[in-house]
Amino acid sequence: MKWTWIRRAGLFITLLLLSAWCAAAAALSFTVFPVGEESIRTLYGWEGKTVAAITPYEGDFLVEYRPAGWGTGETLLEWVFGETGRRVQLTGAEEFSSYEITGPGQVAYTTTGADTNVPWKWLPETCQVQVLGDAQGRLDKNGLETNITASATWLDPAEPLYTGFWDGGPAPGDRFFQLYDARMDADGLSLSFVPSGDSLEKFRSFFPACTTVPCMDTRFDPATRTLTLRLYNTSLSSGGIPREELEDWIGEAFYQDLYPYEFPAGSLGRDSHFLRNAEVHADGEDTVITAVLTQYSYRLTVEQSNLGFDNIPCLRLRFREEHHDLDG
Repeated sequence: MKWTWIRRAGLFITLLLLSAWCAAAAALSFTVFPVGEESIRTLYGWEGKTVAAITPYEGDFLVEYRPAGWGTGETLLEWVFGETGRRVQLTGAEEFSSYEITGPGQVAYTTTGADTNVPWKWLPETCQVQVLGDAQGRLDKNGLETNITASATWLDPAEPLYTGFWDGGPAPGDRFFQLYDARMDADGLSLSFVPSGDSLEKFRSFFPACTTVPCMDTRFDPATRTLTLRLYNTSLSSGGIPREELEDWIGEAFYQDLYPYEFPAGSLGRDSHFLRNAEVHADGEDTVITAVLTQYSYRLTVEQSNLGFDNIPCLRLRFREEHHDLDG
């Protein structure tokens, strides 16, 4: 699974919380075998967990439960071996919308894109998780308990999309960015970002916990086939922090010789197979990119990564044609 940095942070928090719960409940275990639904509800209740659903499967059980203190819609999945009571955690910080058992110790689930521990929203994913090892806990050579794979999510470009900080709705917050680079790719558009250099306050807002890409949304005009991408709190030009002030805060770093910096408004260059007439311009505190989708732009996915030792977050929009094997 391709975790974003912010989701990695959320997963790390989840694992810490789970470790704490496990330590607190270390003395609790099943005492009657094989394990049944009633004993599962009893043990989980002793641990302060609320069981939302139990699905039997060939003598084992898939348990959906809510840890103490979690919200109503926030649950985790765990596989319980009926023979021995071994329990294996299947999901972490990602919020899921549906799930089904696909085989012994195998579960497919679809995420909503939202994170349960940090207010961050990304694309939904379809994931397949498999329990490794047997009922006695004999694991593979790496000592792993699960193996998780995720499929890329391809969305209809005509449907509005929002990614980034989320609080039941878009929440761009107070992080500020400078567009560092934007260019056309063979299959889409690549963007990279650095901190805004307008003030030390804006510069510092880029760094808490870990760097991320800006919050973004898309809109589509079917009459002109124009896709509009808005990058919140993102400027085309910035600068003005005194060099000595910047050096006092960051020491030796990439940003020392960067400001003032400006990415030119206007055309992003030649057309591609999927995009035409791509242009970038400033709109208040945001940066807006528009492009006309060609007839081949059937589906869209969004990826993010980070360059420069967590200094340069990158955002990539990729398009693909209609594919009979993928689209039926």
